Amino acid sequence: MGRDAIYPGSTLGIIGINRNGAALIAAAKKAGFNVGVYVDRSQPSVTKMADFTIVGAMNDRAKLTQFGEACDAIIYQTPNVDSRVLHFLSQYAVIPQGINALEIVQDRLMERAFLDQVNINIAPYVTVVSLDDVYQSIDSIGYPALLKPIQRGIGENSMLIERQSDITRAADFIDTGTYLLESWIEHTNEYTMTAATDGKDTEIFPLAQLHYNDKRQLISVATPANIHDDMLKEMQRIVKSVAASLEYRGVFSVNFYVTSTGTLYVKNIEPGLTSIANIYDVTANVDQYEEQLRSAVGMPLHVITPLQIGLLMVVRNYQSRAIQRQWLLKNNWQFRFFNDVGDDDQAILGFVWVTGGDNLAALKNQVDDTEVWNDQA
Repeated sequence: MGRDAIYPGSTLGIIGINRNGAALIAAAKKAGFNVGVYVDRSQPSVTKMADFTIVGAMNDRAKLTQFGEACDAIIYQTPNVDSRVLHFLSQYAVIPQGINALEIVQDRLMERAFLDQVNINIAPYVTVVSLDDVYQSIDSIGYPALLKPIQRGIGENSMLIERQSDITRAADFIDTGTYLLESWIEHTNEYTMTAATDGKDTEIFPLAQLHYNDKRQLISVATPANIHDDMLKEMQRIVKSVAASLEYRGVFSVNFYVTSTGTLYVKNIEPGLTSIANIYDVTANVDQYEEQLRSAVGMPLHVITPLQIGLLMVVRNYQSRAIQRQWLLKNNWQFRFFNDVGDDDQAILGFVWVTGGDNLAALKNQVDDTEVWNDQA
């Protein structure tokens, strides 16, 4: 994947964008690049800082050609863009991240084969194509199990099977294609390790611990996570071996489960930028946007140094009044709010960074005392 550097003044295209896209566009503009964005529906509050935006379907060849020809390089911000779209765009512009990583993570079977190959502990699974298969395989997998489509789409579902009587409900769920039946790993903790790789060097951000509510909504991210040194080293080994085998340049994350007995499992790999890694905006000397940009344009990665401990809290629409009170009170909180979030109570309204001091437990207590997130505990 040898290529020339892309200098300021060139045009960087971004596709597969979400609410964090505005921060990526801002980083690229600050570094002196022209920025073009391709979206399948108009999102002016995210894209308004770009030099141009093309709105078109992901299979609109004429519009994709127009986009590709206007860009020197194109990066994807999230893995929610079909790898075939990038294959098409690669006729016109450089795709610095490569396409291999997308193809792997968009196919759950390929992803598991990849993880097996780099010698990583994953949940036991089998492939199934019919209800009959589910009945026959469930004993080898055990309850509870998750049924997931092999192709990872946008907004696709998985189904939890907790007992035999649940299997009949899967009749509606399995329509066509191949599915993965995977053992559900009962876990006590979840972690994410985010890194940047340029194909040679890999820089790893401090480990983050995740907290979800019962509905599997992300509530908070804490860093640096406090775990046993042996486990931290093993996570770093895994991240480095993923970086070495993925044929990818840019920021990526590996998501982990840890069971009550201390067994480590890999949940999945995520190429691109995540909401979780926004924690590093204030806790490390460089953020994910800057590292993504550097790897895309051929600069060396910035060496990552932890600056301070911190919590990232996710704010949803229904908490808007409560968070406005804190906005006037807290001198150690930083806020980012999104426009155009719609009326859905559960939509993400913004993020809050809580820092100061050197004790995560004290920061968590401060957050708990506000009661903004208490109904989610």
